[in-house]
Amino acid sequence: MFTERVAEQAVRVFGQAVTVTEVEVLSARLRRLRLSGDAVRRMDWSPGHKIKLHVGGGVMRSYTPARVDLEAGWMDVVFYLHGSGPASDWATAAEVGASSVFLGPKRSMAGAGEPMAQALFLGDETTLGLAVALLEALPEGVAVTGAIELAPEDAPALAALGLPLHAAPRAGGYGAALLRWLEAAPLPEGMVWLSGEADSVLTLRDALLARGLRRSQLRIKPYWSTRGSAHRKTLERTALRG
Repeated sequence: MFTERVAEQAVRVFGQAVTVTEVEVLSARLRRLRLSGDAVRRMDWSPGHKIKLHVGGGVMRSYTPARVDLEAGWMDVVFYLHGSGPASDWATAAEVGASSVFLGPKRSMAGAGEPMAQALFLGDETTLGLAVALLEALPEGVAVTGAIELAPEDAPALAALGLPLHAAPRAGGYGAALLRWLEAAPLPEGMVWLSGEADSVLTLRDALLARGLRRSQLRIKPYWSTRGSAHRKTLERTALRG
């Protein structure tokens, strides 16, 4: 308990204050919270950057804001309510007027960086904010396709967020639905973003390379792993590096 209090105090001292000003139910287990504050106006932010948000008890969780309006001073964050845990509990209980603090932003997933005619995004429920941020930053005229693997009851979130992506209903292990979708999809000439569960990202990466995609076309960022954060970090340093 003492350690938790110390962590809470440290976060409050070094964090930047925001207030919840909008709450939108996107689907059964997905929420969009708008976080507003003067600190947002001062952010050095680019699409794909992440923040660390305080979700109570000194606990911080990483999120990629879906949309940021620096002038108005707000950012939208999408939360996946995946069961009992600090972040899910906080986002479920959050109402307009609730306060928090954040750290960052910090570089996480790179954007396009160069002109392209086509782009592809593959991810899951945890990557919806990233998908919105990256795809809305593309120049007008870029042909976007891709899929999000998620539970059928959460599919309405894609339309609610304005994402031009297919819903791949989860069946089998993580990534299986995306792999089936990818088998019938043409490969783009431009960028491919892969994110989500670490092992599924690795499988999808290998499938794309086997079909002739160049490594230079890939942007990869595993967000989580069924085997824990240590496994995810190991894959980032080894099999998914470069």
